[in-house]
Amino acid sequence: MTKQGIDSNMNKLSAINSPRRKRSVASNIVKADPLLNIREGEHVVVTYTSAADKMKVFSAFMREGLESDSAVWYSYPDEESEIVRAKLRENRIDVEKYERKGTLILRNLTRQFMANDRLDYDKAVIDGIKWWAEAKRKGYKHVRSIEDVGDFSFVDEQWQKWITDYWLVSKGSVEAVYFPLIMSVTAVNVERMTDKQVDELLAAFGRTTLTSRRFFIDLLENMNSFSRQMGLNHEQLIGRKILLEFNPISNYEKVVENLTNESMANVEPIFVFTSNRSSIHMHLAKQPAIVLFLTSISTSIPKSISENKVFLPAKNIPLILDALSKVLETNADTNVCFVFDILSELLTSTGLEETFIFLRHALDMLASEKITCLFLLNTSAHEAEEVSGIRQRFHNLLTYDKDGLEVVKIS
Repeated sequence: MTKQGIDSNMNKLSAINSPRRKRSVASNIVKADPLLNIREGEHVVVTYTSAADKMKVFSAFMREGLESDSAVWYSYPDEESEIVRAKLRENRIDVEKYERKGTLILRNLTRQFMANDRLDYDKAVIDGIKWWAEAKRKGYKHVRSIEDVGDFSFVDEQWQKWITDYWLVSKGSVEAVYFPLIMSVTAVNVERMTDKQVDELLAAFGRTTLTSRRFFIDLLENMNSFSRQMGLNHEQLIGRKILLEFNPISNYEKVVENLTNESMANVEPIFVFTSNRSSIHMHLAKQPAIVLFLTSISTSIPKSISENKVFLPAKNIPLILDALSKVLETNADTNVCFVFDILSELLTSTGLEETFIFLRHALDMLASEKITCLFLLNTSAHEAEEVSGIRQRFHNLLTYDKDGLEVVKIS
């Protein structure tokens, strides 16, 4: 590929940077949802330890509600009373503003569950129902509730009775009367529990008769699920541009899944560019917090097909870069993660020269230290010269085959 050829093609693509050019991707699709992507009437059980930044996750869930006309109730362990407001402010919540409006209710577990120096589950249930009724009367779109019970020390670790006498009664009332108003989270610190105790706890939650969808999220499990495979932690991963060379007969999709899980656990938007027919699409299709840009040979213009999916023309590099530009513009103030599973497709459909031009443009646009990227390349589908040319553009290189992940180099 000659320098003259590259420059000529780069001039053809330069129009995407013109501020006068009309954007082709709708702005409502380029902002990813947080990890706690809960729908109407759903209940989520979150487990965590002190190693997980739970407040970052909780704050994102609360902030989204407060900014979209929802009321928020947050109860927390007594020992955290001094830091809760500071942590919420740190995560961009104007605590005083929302408390004055009555939109945000903060209370420790003693205040929620104790009356006259004794546990009173009946009163806690009644208080909750009264608050839901008031929120409904005032016309709030939803009520977002987080009950962080810590390690259950406030009930002398007798969590079984808490579930039977409070949680089941409370959630049963929600199910019968306030569906679909409520979106609720129950959070438990399992740091001092054995694996057997955690299994028993989750089994107790799972044996409920509630009809709405429930699921479990382990914050700690996903905080470094990808980075630790590289011998790093999440902070050391941020900002890296990584090439993953994979064998298509391996389960390389697991590597991508680990990265997306880590990004969501750290409340970082995740955007994936892949083919509509790809294995990556099939693996991530049910993750509402991931925005998928799906290249397709049957479309000639960008087309939103759901809240988190957009079709892009497979061979139209300017429109692909335009979508990337809009995502970066919309998420300029936060850490963002990208997965590009389109290099092999571009090599096959547009050729080596056009693919190199796309890669140069993309890496230039993604240069910020806030942006983490994983580019995938099926090396078995291309000539050694093509693979070498792409490999040279990355300082971080991984390979994945039937023997698993190998770190070839890290910058």
